[in-house]
Amino acid sequence: MALKIRMKRMGSKKRPFYRIVAADSRSPRDGRFIDTLGYYNPMSDPPVISFDDDKVFKWLGNGAKPTQNAAQVLRRAGLLERWQLLKAGVKIADLDSRIEEKRAKQPRPKPKTEKESARKDAEDTESPEEPQETGEKIQVDEPESISKSEDESADEEKTE
Repeated sequence: MALKIRMKRMGSKKRPFYRIVAADSRSPRDGRFIDTLGYYNPMSDPPVISFDDDKVFKWLGNGAKPTQNAAQVLRRAGLLERWQLLKAGVKIADLDSRIEEKRAKQPRPKPKTEKESARKDAEDTESPEEPQETGEKIQVDEPESISKSEDESADEEKTE
C-alpha cells in the first residue's frame, strides 16, 4: 500500500480550506484517508498553516511521500527541513540551533520594493537616453535629381 501525504479540499464554493491527510494513493482526493495531520487555510491573510509535528514525522518515517502541493505547505511550515535534519541524525535538543545556523548562512531575499527599485535602476543604466520628440519635423536633404540618365546621354552622343 503506497501512502501519500496530500491535501483534502474542504470548505464551500470559492472558499477553499484544506486538511493535510495521510491516505492510500489509490483513494480519491476527497475520499478515504488514514489520519489527519493538519490544515491549511489560504483564504486568511496571512495564510494559516497548522500541523501536528509528531504525526507528520511518524507518517514520513512510515514511508509516506508528500505530493507536490503538500510538500510546499510542509516546507513553508519548516517541517521538511526538520525531517531532513532528523534523518541525518541530529538530536531533537540540537534541532533548533542547527536550523538557525543553516538559515544564517543563506542569503536573505530582498523585499519586493527594493527589487523593483533595483530593477528600475538597472534599466536606467543599461539603456542610453533617447531624445524626446518635441513635435518639430526634421528636413532631410534629398539628392538633386539627375535630368538625364546615363543611358539617355549615351544615346544622344551616338546620334550626333
